[in-house]
Amino acid sequence: MIAIGWQALSLGTDLPRRPKDMERSSHYCYDRSMSRRTALAAISPVASEQWGMITAGQVRQLEVSRQDLNRLVDDGTLALADQATRVYRLTGAPEDPDLDPLRAAWLQLGGDQSWQERTAAPNLVISHRSAAHLRGLGDLIPYKHEFYTTARLRPRRTDVKLRVRSQLAPDSWEIWDGLPVRIVSAIVVDLLSDGEDESAIAQVVRDAIGLGLLRDEELGAIVAPYATAYGHTDPGEFARVLTGKGTSR
Repeated sequence: MIAIGWQALSLGTDLPRRPKDMERSSHYCYDRSMSRRTALAAISPVASEQWGMITAGQVRQLEVSRQDLNRLVDDGTLALADQATRVYRLTGAPEDPDLDPLRAAWLQLGGDQSWQERTAAPNLVISHRSAAHLRGLGDLIPYKHEFYTTARLRPRRTDVKLRVRSQLAPDSWEIWDGLPVRIVSAIVVDLLSDGEDESAIAQVVRDAIGLGLLRDEELGAIVAPYATAYGHTDPGEFARVLTGKGTSR
């Protein structure tokens, strides 16, 4: 007699069938592996359009189960995005520590909607300091992720600031780096409305002009409603100060 596996067999006899519990275990492992590959194949194209990130709602729309999603997290294929609950990142995707938190916040607020749906007719547009920072204008630090929205959202985050509007004018925003963001002239208006420091706004204006995103001749009309609040009686003079061609008070 010779011992093979879990029972003793006579030489020359057929190998035994494995116990049923082992068959189930092997079958489960096989299905689990296939499920992981299928889930990853569904998730990857969507995440690749969104800076390597995807929301739990989008995963659900792809008919990937919560169990399969958890397995991808457990094996390190996906990781939770910082501070953005139910937003996941492919761990091999390139990271941008400067802009990824804003991107993740925008994705989180969109739930299960696709990137195409949200950029075709956005109900959430990046504004104020966040918009200036995204576009590389000025030196204002966005301490919160700022958005205009037409939806009643409750993000349960202290680092997100939403300003609700009845509508978002189509000519007030554009897609920049894959995100709906206020156009430059509107960003200047937002910063003036918030009473930001004149010198900080001037830097935004000068950067925008230098990049060809704003023209000197349109600035006067943009800043006119705010000239008095900033101590300027002449809107033209205020515009010249912001461009660096006038003398600041």
